[in-house]
Amino acid sequence: MLRLCTELSARYDRAQASYYGGRGDGSAWLVAEHGTVIRRYAETGEAEEELLTLGEPLPYERTRRTELGLRPDWDPAQESEDDEDEWRWTAHDLAPDIACALGATAPLDLTADTPSHGTGVIALTPYGVAHGVPAGAYRI
Repeated sequence: MLRLCTELSARYDRAQASYYGGRGDGSAWLVAEHGTVIRRYAETGEAEEELLTLGEPLPYERTRRTELGLRPDWDPAQESEDDEDEWRWTAHDLAPDIACALGATAPLDLTADTPSHGTGVIALTPYGVAHGVPAGAYRI
């Protein structure tokens, strides 16, 4: 996904990917601009997922931390266990909000009636290319 987003952002200026597990599986987001990853973060409860983190926190991440009474710039090694837990629980459901903050429509809010303008591009993952797309309405 990292390579695909980087390539798409080189072509279209910006690309983003997100994961949101609607069954409490967590969230992850990846944002690339002009061929460079500016942020990758995941909070899914998987072991060592902090090793996936790239880039500095996005403005929305900083704002949410401030709203929670946490420092906007953080170092996990310097945070209390309670503060770390507070952020992890919040970030666990944050991907749709990150998408909105970046100007995208939250994936859970898309319907056949969602207004659109300009040129939209939907990139299929290699899995999607091999196995097809989910059934549903895609208004283009």
